[in-house]
Amino acid sequence: MSELATRPLTDSSFPSIENLLMGVRREVSLLVSTYSPDSFEFSSQVVDLVLRRTGSLRLVWSADFVHEPAVITFARWLGARGVVPRAVHHVPVRALIMDRTVGVLFDGEQSELVRTSALQSLCQFVDRMWERGRPVPSATAAEAATSPPARSELILRLLAEGLTDEAVARRIGVSVRTVRNDVASSMSCLDARSRFQAGVRAAQLGLI
Repeated sequence: MSELATRPLTDSSFPSIENLLMGVRREVSLLVSTYSPDSFEFSSQVVDLVLRRTGSLRLVWSADFVHEPAVITFARWLGARGVVPRAVHHVPVRALIMDRTVGVLFDGEQSELVRTSALQSLCQFVDRMWERGRPVPSATAAEAATSPPARSELILRLLAEGLTDEAVARRIGVSVRTVRNDVASSMSCLDARSRFQAGVRAAQLGLI
């Protein structure tokens, strides 16, 4: 595969994955072929990092493992944050794509960093898998259970983490106007004169 530049990015070098993700700006897509509890694809730390930086995360899982108890728990956690993985019958390759400009293919302990013409083919393949996939039910249920009051609390928490109104809107799938309206309502309910004060009072009340 002469088109690919090879670089070691195995799970044993976990900080390398995190460092790579620190450069993301718009979106991250992951093809996940197998379930491994220690892999970065099932790390809440990595998910939070991606959502703080982009608000957009696409996960395509193999249907083989979506009914694993630990995966169901993780899917519910994702759904509560507005991320709903999609499942397909078979995911033939484990891959990571950032901003459609950098890709990584994993094969056991080996990995290949994709930056050239092969990346376009990889992006197209991921897009097809995403379109073909069906939402994971446990994540969908958790997302639907997020009531408007819970949404307001989620918005405050995301703003407290440093996301912009636009990033929060993309993250939870609402308009920027909805985000700003919810913030204004929260400020009124909390008797706060600023967003910062609203965040402090929400934290004091254990809402975020």
